[in-house]
Amino acid sequence: MKMNNIIKLTAALLGSSVILSGCIKETFPESGYATSDQTAESPFAMEGLVTAMPTVLITSYLDLGDHFDFGYPGIFGATDRLVGEVFPVSGNLPGGNQYYDRWQPWLYINGLAANNWPTEFFYTNYYKFIFTANEAIEIANGAEGYEEMLGVGKTFRALCYLDMARQYDPLPAKAPERPAYETELEAVKGLTVPIVREGMTLAELENNPRATREEMFEFILEDLNAAETLLAHYTPASKNLPSLAVVYGLKARAYLWLGGFEDSYENVPTGNAAYRLAAEYARKAIDASGCTIMTETQWLDPTTGFNTVNSSWMWGMIQTTDTVLNNLLSWSAHMCPESIWGYGYGAQPGLSVFSYNRISSGDFRKKVFVGPDRSYEAIQPYTSLTEDEFKTIAPYASFKFHTNGGEKRSYATGNVTSIPMMRVEEMYLIEAEATAHYDAGTGKSLLLSFMANRDPAYTVPAANDLIDEIIFQKRIEFWGEGIIFYDLKRLNMDMHNGDSGTNAPPSAQFTTTGRAPWWNCVIPLAAVQQNTGLTGKNNPNPNLTVKSVK
Repeated sequence: MKMNNIIKLTAALLGSSVILSGCIKETFPESGYATSDQTAESPFAMEGLVTAMPTVLITSYLDLGDHFDFGYPGIFGATDRLVGEVFPVSGNLPGGNQYYDRWQPWLYINGLAANNWPTEFFYTNYYKFIFTANEAIEIANGAEGYEEMLGVGKTFRALCYLDMARQYDPLPAKAPERPAYETELEAVKGLTVPIVREGMTLAELENNPRATREEMFEFILEDLNAAETLLAHYTPASKNLPSLAVVYGLKARAYLWLGGFEDSYENVPTGNAAYRLAAEYARKAIDASGCTIMTETQWLDPTTGFNTVNSSWMWGMIQTTDTVLNNLLSWSAHMCPESIWGYGYGAQPGLSVFSYNRISSGDFRKKVFVGPDRSYEAIQPYTSLTEDEFKTIAPYASFKFHTNGGEKRSYATGNVTSIPMMRVEEMYLIEAEATAHYDAGTGKSLLLSFMANRDPAYTVPAANDLIDEIIFQKRIEFWGEGIIFYDLKRLNMDMHNGDSGTNAPPSAQFTTTGRAPWWNCVIPLAAVQQNTGLTGKNNPNPNLTVKSVK
């Protein structure tokens, strides 16, 4: 077996030790991992590998020196700040401190070059996740009766590569402060990231170039096609494991991305052919999931809102007392204003004033954002904060995410929350947008049907572009959930946090023409130095390409 070589090289390339989850510690040796042969001998360990995949998403700790370093949810926070959808609003009140927000490199766009430590965060985490999925895939490939485990492994691996393909794909971006950036992108046009398959040799890994967009999506779709067959009759024990509906949902995401390209590929669709498939698989996901759109009561619940799996969630990360790393390495500690023990109460993650003003007054989702008048009476039904505790909360702070039970003091209780990875609402909006690209009338009808669940009086504003309107509703629906980065990037949309009247913090006030250069993520220098296939093929440095207005 070549697994020890993979472990060795992964550690060297990514600058961190790679160990499987402690949930299989009873079977694994003291080194922290088992070889494939050792694991295959134990049914408990094989079942543990399935559990390890969702567990590693929320327990991956790279020791990067800051408290955003808590795995996949930390990536959600970073991507939302890259596009300016989430930022701290506490600095807009006297005594507030915007620097309580720990995703500062992605918020203020500094330190995102190859030789800066924040670039390790995405790249290293994803390859740790992929390592765990590859272990499960390699073992399940050779074990009778583990077809569903194989399908789960392929689904997790497809999730990771789909995210990375979209993060690292160097799409055109305007760089007014360093126009050479635009030319430098041409040298890496259409490249994604290296594909690490199960069972690869050390020599293969040390010279593993970036896959082209076509190669990557062919690989992702191969995994998803296999998972579609393998999970056809699988019912996961809990929603931290993927179902057939999740496979369909990932296909919908993949085809939606491919719809934005007119390149003619031999093995994957693009343009309207891809958009039609995105709409088709979004509908399949809706039907297969059995999920229902969140109600107003579910959305606004101050104790269970966006912290507890409900009827709309297709896939999620489920925290337990065993997976909470500590008081600060936790989603709730950062994203919930009720986490007085953490950063949430001090940073107050919030919404752009421009987005707030655009939400219709009859849309109940607007209720979770503090209004410009800072009325405690208006927000009180949706928070456990007292009126005295609320006095430091700034306008446009969000009370969408809640600590466990609305707990304010005990991190051991408050941090034990679940985090959505895929909700059925995303599928409705993918269906609407994908359809709108080739059939505007039907796309508009689909949007109206969805929005009737949010504002019964909603109409599509006549002056608004339909695609832009669908994406705006997606921005509100998935605020803080790590979804919208990929939509804004693929559709080449502007940032407006530098416009007059902004409530974004100083040094994060960016206005762009189309996508921002920092949406093309950079591979960390350590990985480039260890993989000769990456030599001269990294995305260019996005730092100092666009100037903040302050």
